[in-house]
Amino acid sequence: MPPAEAADQANQQLVDLMIAEGALWSPALIAAFRATPRHRFLDRVWQFHPRANHWKETITREPGPTELKLVYADRALITHLGSEKPGGKETPISSSSQPTLMAQMLEDLQLRTGLNVLEIGAGTGYNAALMAHVVGPDRVISIDVDRNVLSEAWDHLRAFPERRVTLQHGDGRQGCPEAAPFDRIMATAATPVIEPAWLAQLAEGGMLSAPLALAPGLAFVICGTQSAGVFRGRLKRAAYFMSLRAEHETGDDGSEAENATRGLQTMPAPWAEVFHRRRTRGSWLRFAQSLALYGFLRGLTLSYRAPTEDLPHYGISNAEGHRCWFGAEEWQVSSGDGRNLGWQLWRDFLDAGAPWPTEYEIRIGNQRGLPLCHATSFIRHEAAGEQIWELVEPRVRGNWL
Repeated sequence: MPPAEAADQANQQLVDLMIAEGALWSPALIAAFRATPRHRFLDRVWQFHPRANHWKETITREPGPTELKLVYADRALITHLGSEKPGGKETPISSSSQPTLMAQMLEDLQLRTGLNVLEIGAGTGYNAALMAHVVGPDRVISIDVDRNVLSEAWDHLRAFPERRVTLQHGDGRQGCPEAAPFDRIMATAATPVIEPAWLAQLAEGGMLSAPLALAPGLAFVICGTQSAGVFRGRLKRAAYFMSLRAEHETGDDGSEAENATRGLQTMPAPWAEVFHRRRTRGSWLRFAQSLALYGFLRGLTLSYRAPTEDLPHYGISNAEGHRCWFGAEEWQVSSGDGRNLGWQLWRDFLDAGAPWPTEYEIRIGNQRGLPLCHATSFIRHEAAGEQIWELVEPRVRGNWL
C-alpha cells in the first residue's frame, strides 16, 4: 500500500474508533477529523525509556508502518522537551493530546460556523486546524508563549491554507484582548485557575473549556458559559495536560518524592475490602479523585505521590500538620490524629453521598456575595473572583472516567 494511502487509512480507522467509543458524534467534527490527518502535525515525538533513563526521539514526519501505529494510537504524544537550565534534566513541555480527549473537549464547545474562537496553547496546530474546519476561515486565533512551538504549528498549518488560522506569540494567561470578544475560549494547557482575562474576553453567552489543575494529581476539564458577569461551569472528566507556563518555564507535575511518606504508620484502609485487586482500576480512581476533591473543597491541603505500583496515592493534611495518605488498600498516617483526619473526611464524604466531581456546579463572579443555592456549598477566593462550588440536585450519574 502506498505510504499516503496507508496514512489516510490509519486516520480513518482512528476516527472510526472515536465514534464507536462515543467520544465523537457531531457530523461537523467527524468531517473535521477525517479531513485533518494527525500525522501532518507531528514531525517527531519523544518516548521515555525507564530502563535507560532517557528520552528517545522518533521521527514521524514521513511515517512508515511503525510510526503510523504510534501516531494513530489513542494516546498523548510528547512533542517538545525542555529544562530549567542548560544541561539540566529534560522534562516534557508540549504534547499532542489524546485524540479521544480532544474530540470530547471539542464536542463540549458546541462549535458551529461563524463563531470566533481563542485557543490558549497552540501545540502542534492540530486542534486549531480541527476547530477552523468547523467554524470557518479567519475565525480561530491560537496563542502560545513558546516561539519554537509556534514556529512548528505555523509550518504544519501551511498545509491547510484555506482554514486561515491566526497564530500569535504571547502569554496565554492574558488572552488576546485586541481581538475580543470570543464566542469560545479553549485552553489546551492545565491552569490552576480560570484566568480573569479569559472571562473578560468571553462574549455574553460564550463558552469556555479548560483543564483545571486544582491540586497535585487532581485535574479535570471544566466547561461552562458566561452570562451577566457570572461563569457557570461543570467538571466534565479527569484529564491531565502540560501546565500553562511563562516563557522559558518548564512544567511540574507537582508530585512528591518517594520519601513523602517516610516515618508514617501503615494501617488498613477502611475501604480495603471494597477496592481489592479484583475490582477495576477505574472504580478506585473515581473514588480516590472524588474523595480528594471533597477534601480540597473543605480546605485540606492535598499531596500526590507518583504511583510506585499500579495505583496512585493521595495525601491530605491540615493546618496542624496531621497527615493521611490513602490508597486502595492501605493508609499511611502521621499519628492517631492523622488517622482521625482521614477517618473524619471519609465519614463526612459518605454522609454527603460520596459526590462525584461531575456533580458540582462551579460559579465564578468578579464580586463577592454570590448567592448560595444549596446546603452543600463551598466558597473559594481565586484570582478571577469568588468561586462557589455547589452540589447539583437531583444528581444524575454517568461514566466520567
